[in-house]
Amino acid sequence: MKKILFTTLLASSALLIFAKPANAEEVGTEQTDLGIRFDTDGPVKPGPGPFKDNLAMVWTPSKFDFGRQSATANIATYSNKVVGDQYVVVNDDRQGTETSGEGGEGTKVVTTSAWKMTATLSKLVSKDSSATELPSKLTFTLGDAQSYNIGEVDPGTNDFLPNPVAGNLGALADPNNIAVNKSVTLEAGNTTATNIISKTKADAVKGGFATKLTDTKLTVTTGKGVSGKAFKASVNWSLDNTY
Repeated sequence: MKKILFTTLLASSALLIFAKPANAEEVGTEQTDLGIRFDTDGPVKPGPGPFKDNLAMVWTPSKFDFGRQSATANIATYSNKVVGDQYVVVNDDRQGTETSGEGGEGTKVVTTSAWKMTATLSKLVSKDSSATELPSKLTFTLGDAQSYNIGEVDPGTNDFLPNPVAGNLGALADPNNIAVNKSVTLEAGNTTATNIISKTKADAVKGGFATKLTDTKLTVTTGKGVSGKAFKASVNWSLDNTY
């Protein structure tokens, strides 16, 4: 069984703190936090490939960002602040296996095996030395599966240069065995993988398969001891060539 892994960060600002000169006479101290964050290009990021003749994740969300919030000891839910549409996209360009078709003796059909894409969320932990763990869960809604046109093979690399998602989606061929988990909940620190999109059994349908993420939220079940802290975690996406 072949497995491919990707990671999406839950991002927050990093702090830069400067020390005082050794010969300074200290008469009082105050501190102002300074943060800087360099964003990735766009709301989704491409996979590394290779894509030609392979089953591969083409696009996953580049990050989930829930901004700077006021600390509260109660349950609180925050919305993803990333601007732009976010998708997960899988492309199946495997050669497949020739099998007998339904048209009678002598009929041959080339099929590829089932596959599944899953996700887990790591522990949400503070970036300081205390490593405070924040009990939380990430939720999002997934849209209907759509077809995705990955584009043409580049003769220089002999691999696909993936098209952007926007403008390259269409209706999925019917019948198909593509299933989408419409309502996803990932609990921080839970290592049990949750289905995202999958091909439930072998068939002749190949190409790209996409689903759009919407209503992405982070729910924090308790905010005790979080004041002044920044937290980070990662969503780990996994693609397996069996269902």
